[in-house]
Amino acid sequence: METVDTICAISTPPGEGGIGIIRMSGQNAHKILKDIFVPKKRQNRFLSRKLYLGNIIDSKNNKVIDEVFAVFMMAPHTYTKEDVVEVYAHGGYATQKNILKLMMEHGARLAEPGEFTKRAFLNGRIDLIQAESVLDVIQSETDEELQSAIEHLSGSLSEKLRLIKLNIKKAVVEIEALIDFPEEDIDVNEKHIISLLRQTKHHIKQLIDSYYEGKAVKQGFEVLILGKPNVGKSSLLNALILKEKAIVTPIPGTTRDLVEDTIHIKGIKVKVIDTAGLRNPIDIVESAGIEKARQRIPKADLIIWLLDNSSEYNNEDEEIYNRIVSKRKIIVVNKIDLPRRLDTNVLGSRGLDWSEISISKDIGLEDLKNNIYKILMEKGMKSPGVFITNERHRNALKKSLEELEEVTRLIKMNMPLEVIAFALNNALFYIGEITGETCPDDILEEIFQRFCIGK
Repeated sequence: METVDTICAISTPPGEGGIGIIRMSGQNAHKILKDIFVPKKRQNRFLSRKLYLGNIIDSKNNKVIDEVFAVFMMAPHTYTKEDVVEVYAHGGYATQKNILKLMMEHGARLAEPGEFTKRAFLNGRIDLIQAESVLDVIQSETDEELQSAIEHLSGSLSEKLRLIKLNIKKAVVEIEALIDFPEEDIDVNEKHIISLLRQTKHHIKQLIDSYYEGKAVKQGFEVLILGKPNVGKSSLLNALILKEKAIVTPIPGTTRDLVEDTIHIKGIKVKVIDTAGLRNPIDIVESAGIEKARQRIPKADLIIWLLDNSSEYNNEDEEIYNRIVSKRKIIVVNKIDLPRRLDTNVLGSRGLDWSEISISKDIGLEDLKNNIYKILMEKGMKSPGVFITNERHRNALKKSLEELEEVTRLIKMNMPLEVIAFALNNALFYIGEITGETCPDDILEEIFQRFCIGK
């Protein structure tokens, strides 16, 4: 294993707590621990994976920094496959900062964000999928999201991609054997290669198709509330998120910007976004808010089009309908506790369904939540146990699939074997971008920069 410098970092969140963990990894971790830690029971050496009680000592100033537990873990059976030290100190910030400072004075340097996990990846302990899953575990907000991250961390997706790569490599071997030994009288077994690629493309398509449910688990969905002014959009946001986040007044046009919050419905994350009422703006500020709402429409996974039961259907409603006619939407009629002035025949004549609620009387809101979940998850959970949650993975799979489709076309056209082999190796390259073998350095840096320091 290549010799690298020793890094250190506080691995627990900032603030007061019962315990604060300071971690070191690298060739000098063991030596630095012996320089700054004095166990209560004197001994000649630290045994790997044994927890010791003692004091962290600043020997220059003859000062005890803290009473701690310390453990030394010998490479390669550690998180980074390097020598690792962890110190379990009291949780005050000053204590942890002083221990960290002492480690650096004895030769360690402060770790970069995600550098411990990056070393685990570079040293071959985990692949890039598993490295990204570490961050997913840390950031999980629901049980479903956590379970998905743990599945990926355990290597389930990596194993599926390994089998996909194996099939592509088999095709590469057959093609390149013909290129390397042209004097041999070997025929291209087109049927076998095409059959092999057909199975492989099927598995890749399954993973690509699973992204929708993966997104539901990890990223969540974006639900945009649209309507003309004063139909109750801000009140609906507040009712769904169960807190007063958006300002509600009887004055039309109160909302001038996007106001959003996240809720969880049956295990999926839903970002609900309140918008400015769509109408002819009365000033430049309202105009900017309306433009933001319009720009968000193409990105939304679902539109809630809110209509006012006590107001006549007008040109403002019609303009909204024309903007969202092709979008996935729920049509909701609010204020059903007030006398009806809305002509719902306008909706019925277009074959549109709608639900009715009263936000002020708490009528129909639970049914609306159930309807949001039903529409967002209408495809159901159909993947074969493993699904992708990362857009980077999906894009790489799509590129790999395109290359395999091209290979099939090239074989049927009797194109040169070198061209076919090139496309096959491209397909392998894109799979390698996911697992890390062929991932560009700039993407690696971007991935690990998302980690916190100390992980």
